[in-house]
Amino acid sequence: MYTKSKVKSQKSKVPGQKSIICPNRFFLAFIFSFFIFHFSFALDAPHFYGNEVVVTASRLPEPRGASPWDTAVIDSTALKNYKTVGDALRTVAGADVISYGSLGSLTSVRLRGANSSQVLILVDGRRINSPTLGMFDTGDLLVDNIERIEVVRAPLSAVYGSDAISGVINIITKSPKEAVTSVSAQTGSFATTQYKLSVAGDQYLFSFDELRSAGFRANGDYLADNFYGKVVQPTPLGELFADYSLYGAQKGVPGVPTSEADPTSASQPTDRQADRNMLSSVGIKSDSYQLRAYQNSLDEKMDPFASGVSTNEALENGLEWNQTFALFGNKILYGLETRSDRGQTSLSGDHTITNHAVFVQDEVRLGPTSLIVSVRSDRHSTAGNSINPRAGLTFQLSDSLLFRASAGSAFRAPTLNELYWNDPNNPYGAMFGDPNLKPEKSVSYDLGLEKQLSDNTTARLNYFNSNVTDMILWNYNFTTGQTQVENIGQVANHGAEFELERKIGENGKGFINYTYQTAVNQLTNKTIPYTPANKYSVGVVSGKTSLVVRSVGERYIDAGNLNKLPAYTVVDFNYVKSMGSCELNFAVNNLFDEKYSEIVGSYHIPGTFIYESRNYPMPGRSYSLGLTWSL
Repeated sequence: MYTKSKVKSQKSKVPGQKSIICPNRFFLAFIFSFFIFHFSFALDAPHFYGNEVVVTASRLPEPRGASPWDTAVIDSTALKNYKTVGDALRTVAGADVISYGSLGSLTSVRLRGANSSQVLILVDGRRINSPTLGMFDTGDLLVDNIERIEVVRAPLSAVYGSDAISGVINIITKSPKEAVTSVSAQTGSFATTQYKLSVAGDQYLFSFDELRSAGFRANGDYLADNFYGKVVQPTPLGELFADYSLYGAQKGVPGVPTSEADPTSASQPTDRQADRNMLSSVGIKSDSYQLRAYQNSLDEKMDPFASGVSTNEALENGLEWNQTFALFGNKILYGLETRSDRGQTSLSGDHTITNHAVFVQDEVRLGPTSLIVSVRSDRHSTAGNSINPRAGLTFQLSDSLLFRASAGSAFRAPTLNELYWNDPNNPYGAMFGDPNLKPEKSVSYDLGLEKQLSDNTTARLNYFNSNVTDMILWNYNFTTGQTQVENIGQVANHGAEFELERKIGENGKGFINYTYQTAVNQLTNKTIPYTPANKYSVGVVSGKTSLVVRSVGERYIDAGNLNKLPAYTVVDFNYVKSMGSCELNFAVNNLFDEKYSEIVGSYHIPGTFIYESRNYPMPGRSYSLGLTWSL
């Protein structure tokens, strides 16, 4: 779905579009959220918020408020309001989620204006980005086996290597805890149904999920099965563990509408896509070390594609070792990694790349000051050698005020598609990769303040600045009619993020966040497409009931900055009622039936050589009703 949409957008000529703003709906939603937000503050008991433990930024457990790299956390309570990881990330400050439609549509995530391929996606600390596409479709990640999601908006190549230019999204799965069996069923708009079964003990956890929907558009149906299993075994040397997940999906690919007057129509009424993603790992870990082997198998088939049937198969095999120890009062972490990525695709051929890496990190704490210094060396079979350092500082200005500062470099190795793509017969223009591409490189720094307003209320303000060189872009040549991938981009990103969070009781919170960002191509002085200058979210999660308002500003859709997608504001409501061993769930998404789009494609007018811009429509108001029974 990603590749097809990318090819068909190469010659997009976009007519002007008018901004659509609904102030009355926004005002009502904002006042409603603010009222609940404020009222909840008066009812909760004091609970210190800054002691939440995070693990992603430094690869070690540490209090969220003590890390030089601010981490956004989506916990298990908030995740109950969503079906996919892509949906859950929409309210994170600095994150831009772009979807081609409803369930089953490609959903990509960008951080701080960077491309989705410059965001590293992890599952329990191991990478899952596709070596062919460079990104991972977060619409293919169902939330049912996920305990929490940590989002670090900072370059982390110094500890994770390639792809972590703008940040890392770490999906932390559930672990065995206690013997619990639960079943649930849900139904909703667009003939959507979901059935889930979970069985757990103190050393095992298994879950199965089936999700299907007819979709709100022609050829927009979706059927997915998701299995997850984890087993652990304590030993004198540490805990042995093994986990396995298998996601399979059959999807319709409707393309853009045939008519703007009929957003439910499909310009590709017979195109289909099949996905099969397998993620597995096995290893041993203790408080001081971890040894892990993992394998990711990512298969995608599209029938038909622009040039016929398309297959995209990727196989990743990796081995990781890391250990921490104390030395002269410092906390030292080092690690070794080796990885082999093989891609077999219809248009890129059969190729394998390898990467070997070593990293070391030193953490020093002196009174109110903490300093973390890291450096990593990667030896990539096509991108060459890359050494990336970083440093992060925290300073406790007072008992309730923390100062953060960090700086570092990062890189992204070219994907297999960017290196070897060969499509001379594409009806939209021949497209070719370049095996001599250089890796993208960046240098970034962040400054931040965190204020503890009370035992359970925290405010954060962050400023970021990043410069990326040797950007890999698909460049269309109007003279030859061909598209060639080249190192021609140079992008400057900067902005600020404000977050206010309030703990409500044991499992709830209220939040307000706002992001201002710019991402500018320094060669053309134009804004990078799909980068909103303004974005904010307001929400209350009380127990398992939530009301969330999210608003995204106007975004340019073309490199020349001639046309924009209008701003939109969406309100989602979820209510849960506990009844003994059962839970009743009722949800309304897009409460005010906002008409909006997050990306634009091209429509070929039959019988002509004309291509028109068309928006991929997002779903309107939808309902769901479900029941969960714990046995």
